[in-house]
Amino acid sequence: MRSLAIARFRLLTTIRKATPLFVLAFGAALAPAVLTTPLSDGSFRADADSLLGTAATAAVAAWIAHALLLVVVCDAFGRDSSLRTQLASQETDGPADLMDTAPIGLRARFWGEAAGILAAAMIIHFCTLPLLVLATALSPLPTSMFLVGEAVTIALVVLASAGGAWKRRAPRTKWSATRGPRSALLFVLLLLMSVRHTTQWEVFRDSFVEFVRQPTPYAWSTVSHAVENPFLLFVLLLSLYYGYIAFYYSSSVRMARR
Repeated sequence: MRSLAIARFRLLTTIRKATPLFVLAFGAALAPAVLTTPLSDGSFRADADSLLGTAATAAVAAWIAHALLLVVVCDAFGRDSSLRTQLASQETDGPADLMDTAPIGLRARFWGEAAGILAAAMIIHFCTLPLLVLATALSPLPTSMFLVGEAVTIALVVLASAGGAWKRRAPRTKWSATRGPRSALLFVLLLLMSVRHTTQWEVFRDSFVEFVRQPTPYAWSTVSHAVENPFLLFVLLLSLYYGYIAFYYSSSVRMARR
């Protein structure tokens, strides 16, 4: 229950300052739907092939951009703990935020912060989801592909929310400003290493670029067939994902105690 109290507090104090992020997410999701909507039935019949290809590319680009935007949003929510607040705490020999005086353990604080950031990011996601569904409906790609994309998006937001809570709970150092980007860069490098050692790398790289440029079910099947050891890839990705969450949790508790 104490974690829920922290989560509610973080949600209420975060979402009220997120109006520019709502506008940005709305615009990014609206643009593909507007660009791929034909003006009339005649124009669609005349340019059906090019419109369908453009609609597929726009839909995939919209989902990728939306997922990356939510990750950036979680990082921005975790950057709210300012230097001024910590300096005020040091000058008064006590916590500058009254929430720090609440009798709540370090573990509960971390999970509460993560849940609050996750809730704020998912509100933005759910508000723009109808536009993403519209872009999906206008594309010729199968719905199952976008369901997988939705699952991956939610998983990334959960991971980024834990990273945001880690940024808020960890003490400030001279490298604090780049803590989030450095963590994300290391995650991408480890992800590429996992993919490189479980796939035919050149085939996978070229086919994935081709899929992003011109998404089709055949292009995606080429990407999946380039994976030589799917089980090992799944285990490596799962270990990387939960290993990062465990690192965020243990580092936040250990650093806060110190």
